[in-house]
Amino acid sequence: MSPMLTPLLDRDEISAQVLRRVAGREPRLERLAVRHLARLTPDRWTIEWHLPAWLGRRFELEPAFVEALVQANVLGLLAIRLEDDLEDGEVAPSEIADTRVLARLALDLAVGEYAARFGAGSPLWTFLDRSMAEWRAGASGIDLAVRGAPLKIAGFAACLQADRLDLWPTLERSLDGAVTALVLYDQFCDWEADLTAGRWNAFVASIVGGPRRRASPERDRAMVLAAMLTGPVVREHFDRAVRAARDAAAIADDLEVSELEAFLTSWAARTSEQGAQVADHYQHAGDQAARLLLGTTTGGTAT
Repeated sequence: MSPMLTPLLDRDEISAQVLRRVAGREPRLERLAVRHLARLTPDRWTIEWHLPAWLGRRFELEPAFVEALVQANVLGLLAIRLEDDLEDGEVAPSEIADTRVLARLALDLAVGEYAARFGAGSPLWTFLDRSMAEWRAGASGIDLAVRGAPLKIAGFAACLQADRLDLWPTLERSLDGAVTALVLYDQFCDWEADLTAGRWNAFVASIVGGPRRRASPERDRAMVLAAMLTGPVVREHFDRAVRAARDAAAIADDLEVSELEAFLTSWAARTSEQGAQVADHYQHAGDQAARLLLGTTTGGTAT
C-alpha cells in the first residue's frame, strides 16, 4: 500500500493546489499544466511526492510545513520535466513558448514556498542555488546522483527546520544512492530511445565504452543487442541498481527514516526479480539464435 502523502493532503488535493497556484499567476497555462502534471504520478515519482511526509514524520514537523514541501517538490518536478522536454525537442513548436513560461513559473512558485518560510540569510538559499547549478551542469552526464540534486532541497529544508543539519550528510548519501538506483533502472528501460535521440545513457555507455552522443547509433544499437544476447550485461546492470538501492535503504534505516527504507527495500526486491527475468529472456533468445545459426548455445556447447 502506498504511504500517505501528508497528514492532511492526498494526491488530488496537492495537484489541485498546484494548479490553483499556476492559474492564479497565468490562467491561460492551466490546461497545459493539467496535461503535464498528469504525467507526474506518485507511483512513478514516489520519492519526490513522499519524501517530505516521510521526513516530516521522522522529525515531527508541522503539517503545514510538510504540505509546503510537497507542493514545492511537485512544482519543481514539473519545472524540471518541462525543461527536459524542451531540451530533448519533445515539445510541439506551437507550445514551445508557453512551455518555457510554465517551466519558469513552476520553478518560481516552488522557490516561493521556501521564501515564505526561510529568511534571506538562511543557509537554505546557498544550498538551493548550488543544487540547481549542479543539476543544470550535470543532469545529462555520467554522475547519476546529480540528477536528484533538486530533490535534495526538500530534504535539506526538513533537516534545517528540525534543527538536525547534523543528519543531512548521511541523508544526502541515502538520497544519492536512491536516485542512482532509479536512474539506472530508467536508463535500461529507455536505452533505445536515448540512443536514437543522442542522449547519454549509462547502460549503453557500459557496453560501447563510454559517453557517445550521436556517434553511430545504428552500430551502437547492434553492439548493445549483441551484448544483451551473449553476455551478462543485463544482469550486471540490474545488480548495480539493486545494490545502490539496498545501500541507500541501509542508510535510511540508520537514520530511522523508516518509510524511505521500506520503499527502497521493496523496490530493490522487485527490481532484482525483474532483472533476473529480463536477463533470462535475453539469454534464452541468444541461445535460440545460436542454435539456429551455429548449432551451438551462446556458451559454446554443441547441440
